[in-house]
Amino acid sequence: MTTLKNIFSFSLCALLLVTCDKVDLPNIGTVTVNESCDTIFSFSAATQTHRNILVEDFTGHLCGNCPEAAHELDQLHDIYGDTLIVISIHPNTSFNEVQTGTGKYETNWKIEEAEQIFDAFNMPSSLPRLMINREESSPPFYFFNSNQLSTAVPSRMGQPADFAIKCSGNVLADRTVCAKIEIELLNNVVGSFQIVSCLVEDSITDYQTVYPGKHPDYTGATDDTYSNYVHRHVLRDIFGHYGVNEGGAALSGSIWGDAITGSTNAGDIKQYVISSSPMPALWDENHLYIVSYVFDDATKAVLQVIETKITP
Repeated sequence: MTTLKNIFSFSLCALLLVTCDKVDLPNIGTVTVNESCDTIFSFSAATQTHRNILVEDFTGHLCGNCPEAAHELDQLHDIYGDTLIVISIHPNTSFNEVQTGTGKYETNWKIEEAEQIFDAFNMPSSLPRLMINREESSPPFYFFNSNQLSTAVPSRMGQPADFAIKCSGNVLADRTVCAKIEIELLNNVVGSFQIVSCLVEDSITDYQTVYPGKHPDYTGATDDTYSNYVHRHVLRDIFGHYGVNEGGAALSGSIWGDAITGSTNAGDIKQYVISSSPMPALWDENHLYIVSYVFDDATKAVLQVIETKITP
């Protein structure tokens, strides 16, 4: 796997689609895009008028209490549908130790970005912990507990939105992920704003510790170990946008995304193309999603978020 390299320039690539490999852009520099990625934008007008809710669930496969939060989020998703979007984040704590050679808990769920987010928001080492739209729960803390979800999530539903996000993505034959993202401003806004796009894999069956009573679908194991646990919304990667050359480990991107540049007036539209290196073979392209969100750079609050299934 090599470092991701992404591009912001749909219009130029549309004109030079066959040869659009490297493009020089003012104030952006020379960047690379997979020439097979579709760069023609044809999104319909925005229909989002309210803010969706992003819940980031810090979890671990050895955390027996963590399935309680996952179950609560599943219940809330049944009520609120696509207005509630979840990302499961596995930080580098004792709850995510890899037990090599034991025949169980041998999957390494940890990625660099998970640890960076965990540290940036000063999460406690005890899990589960959750962030809701990255809003402060009790300043200066950002984390919620699973027993707060049933009230904290509904109380944030229906808030008016200043941004609408649209996205489409697909997987090429070589397992490269391509995506187009469009942001439409619904109102005039003042401030600095960032766009982040994450790759999420859903419905991964693997080992998980589940303490009694913490998830109704998993009962009866004498040692609290389940090999058939379905891990949902697992963070796999964070992309970059419009010419940001990412550093660090393979498939690594900045947790803060990239700045939304230019004017921020009602009706403004920002368009981005992102592409990745070929994905690891273990990732199931039939269960991949792109989660894109806009946040306020000053407060870190998420102002809009969507989840888009990737077309294999």
